[in-house]
Amino acid sequence: MPRLVEIGLLQQLEAFSRLGTLSAAAEELHITQPALTRSMKKLEDRLGVTLFVRGRNRLELNDNGRLAARLAAQAVAADEQLVREVRAADLMRRTISVGCCAPVPLQEVTLALQRLFQGKTVAASIVPDPRLLPGLLEGTLQLAVTHVRPQEPGLWSEPCGEETLFIAVPPDHPLAGRVSVRFSDLEDVPFLQFSEVGFWSELVRSRIPRPHLLLQQNREDFTEIAAATDLPTFFTDYFFSRGDRITRNRRIIPIDDPEARAVYYLVCRETDLPKFRPLYARLPLFGRTLRPGPGKKPAGSEP
Repeated sequence: MPRLVEIGLLQQLEAFSRLGTLSAAAEELHITQPALTRSMKKLEDRLGVTLFVRGRNRLELNDNGRLAARLAAQAVAADEQLVREVRAADLMRRTISVGCCAPVPLQEVTLALQRLFQGKTVAASIVPDPRLLPGLLEGTLQLAVTHVRPQEPGLWSEPCGEETLFIAVPPDHPLAGRVSVRFSDLEDVPFLQFSEVGFWSELVRSRIPRPHLLLQQNREDFTEIAAATDLPTFFTDYFFSRGDRITRNRRIIPIDDPEARAVYYLVCRETDLPKFRPLYARLPLFGRTLRPGPGKKPAGSEP
């Protein structure tokens, strides 16, 4: 049986072939030049052929060496691919990857998964709408939360919650006397807006004519500025029900456009449904819609 060649020797041959000199290859590989020279001689011994033309202070690949270097590059790439795929498979077994279209389902689904799948890591993030279903179908995501029910074959979906958008304005704001508003009523009205809200951000920009949004990327900064300013803000019933302090002393006005209400769907591949049945059995996870009238405080909020 022929003797095996260590992948380290092939990596060194590939580096020498690519960089052209022992010194450059040794520097990249973080070894000494004499050590690399010994490795190349060891590789020749293992293969039983000469790979180099040796001259005074010069080493070049011969025809055998060029063939061996080309095959070595392929072997090194295959070795790296093997490591990546095995590690990715191990991570997949230990990790549940979730993509969500908005922060509220992200939070609720993550909490539910952590309770049900103890010992596994939940890797959840807000993902743009166009990447959610492709991520599921390609296997980079195991679960997705969308605000439109998917129709693609091979996917399973169930409603997992709902959320409705309102505005919160100071009592002396021009909109404070309104029973409700539409997106078209908010043209050129300055709003303080937290930027990391998933699809809600694009919805507001697309539905309000000439939107005037003052974006804050840091949640703590947004909360502090919103509590200290008279600028109106957007909120959903999810936060009203928890008595968010930013809504104190503000009038809460519903948005009448149907797009202001989102029904969320928890989506997985049909082949993964047996794994996630315990999660689906607990749906919906959230979504009791509240509709406080103008000036009324939402349930759970402080006076």
